[in-house]
Amino acid sequence: MTADATTRQRAIDRIRSDDRSPMENLPYWARATNPIVRRHLGLYWRTLPPEFEPILYTCGFWLAALLLGIFFPFVTDLATTVIVVSVLVIPVGMIFYLRALFSVAANSASAMADEIRNNTMQLLMSTPMSLDQIFLGKVAASLWRKMDDLILIVQGAAIFGPPLIIMHYAGLFPLRESGPVTYLLIIAMTLVSMLRLVLEPLMFGMVGVGIGAFVPFRSIAMTSSVAFVAFYFLLMIMLQQLNIDFLAAALDAVKGATELTLDVANLRLALAVGSTVFIELLLPVLVPLGLIRLVIGLLTRQLREN
Repeated sequence: MTADATTRQRAIDRIRSDDRSPMENLPYWARATNPIVRRHLGLYWRTLPPEFEPILYTCGFWLAALLLGIFFPFVTDLATTVIVVSVLVIPVGMIFYLRALFSVAANSASAMADEIRNNTMQLLMSTPMSLDQIFLGKVAASLWRKMDDLILIVQGAAIFGPPLIIMHYAGLFPLRESGPVTYLLIIAMTLVSMLRLVLEPLMFGMVGVGIGAFVPFRSIAMTSSVAFVAFYFLLMIMLQQLNIDFLAAALDAVKGATELTLDVANLRLALAVGSTVFIELLLPVLVPLGLIRLVIGLLTRQLREN
């Protein structure tokens, strides 16, 4: 093949890549064109696929500002000038986020309860799609119904969330005194908070599917799914508040420690920091991943036994 032909072929491939539908970038089970998803969407199949590039650019800006802040603290000071707006926007965003999660959980439970009640699950199992894809497809249908709201929430969290995270940790560990460790903790918390906005809707949708499979009464399944969402957030808030109190007490103990009690105070502080990493960074990721896998496994075993 000549150089001109190679260049021409590359240009054609680039054009085809640019013309490809954004829907094709999603997993098959998550596409609105998936038949299992589309049968639950109705008019919502017209919802446009989400644009992730603005969110990635915003997160990249904050991560770059935090990394620069390790060496030039004034960069972080300038970046947190929007903190007043964050205090106003984030609580409102949380209300809309909870409302979207309630809807995702309830719709997922309703869709699965209808399949069990109408005895149509066997027909779905005869399709080429695996059980995992069938379950995730029902969650995807619920997500597409609230996709516009969820994308706006994620964009708002990407813009206004990091200043609140900085304020939270800077109140416990002064940035100019604690060094790079606090900046790395803030960066990790920023990434985890964005990851939660993806994992938690999937988790609640999958839990709703599980409840709908075992409780084939539509209203009870929807109510139970919504109650699970409320219970989960209540439990997480209580754990985080208890951990903050424990961490604050450990910091006070170190500040007021004598030479005889300094080792014990440092050990207590290390335990408090470790619990902070576990509760605020690991637990919000491990619980959704574990619950999604657990519900899929239980449903798969139950349906195959039946």
